[in-house]
Amino acid sequence: MKRKKILEAAAYIFSKKGFHQARMDEIAALAEVAKGTLYYNFSSKSMLFSATVTEGLESIIEQITENLDSDRPFKEHFRTLIENIIALYLKNNRLAKILLNELSAGIDSKVLAEIESVQNRFISFIAELLDKGQESGVLKTMDVRTASIAVVGQVDSLCKYHLRNPGKISKDQIAETLYNILSTGLLK
Repeated sequence: MKRKKILEAAAYIFSKKGFHQARMDEIAALAEVAKGTLYYNFSSKSMLFSATVTEGLESIIEQITENLDSDRPFKEHFRTLIENIIALYLKNNRLAKILLNELSAGIDSKVLAEIESVQNRFISFIAELLDKGQESGVLKTMDVRTASIAVVGQVDSLCKYHLRNPGKISKDQIAETLYNILSTGLLK
C-alpha cells in the first residue's frame, strides 16, 4: 500500500516538475511517508522515476488486456482497444505526460534503458493486436510496428488537447474520431 502511495505521489510530482526539478522530500511528503521509507523502497530518484513509469505502463497494458474480449470480431476489438487506450491515458494523464514528454538527458542510462524497454513493450503490444487484424484479413498489409507508433501518437495528441481544453472535446468524441480515422485508413 505504501509503495502504491509513493508511486502515485511520484507521478504527480514528476508530471508537474519534471525529473530534474522533482525532489525526493516533496514526494515523501505527498505520499505521507518518511524520507527514509522512500529510500528504503527506492534507492535513488532515478529508480523511483523508473518504477513510476514502468509499473504504471505495465498496469495499463494489463488493464487493456483484461478489457479486450478475443471472441468479438476484430473491428469491435479494435474500437475497444482505442477506447481503452484513451480512457487509460486520461485516467493516468500524469503517467502519460511523464512517459511521452519527460525522457531527457541527465537520467541514469540504466533507467532510460528500462523505460525505453517498457515503451517498446507497449508499442509491441499494440503491434501484436494489429498483426492479428492483418492475419484475420481485416487490416491492410502494413508495417504494424509503425502503425502502432502512429496510434500512440494520435492518442497522445488528441488527449493532450482534451486535457488542455476542458469541455471542448469529449472522451467519446476522441474515441469516435480516432476510430474513424484509423478504420478508414487501416481497415479494408
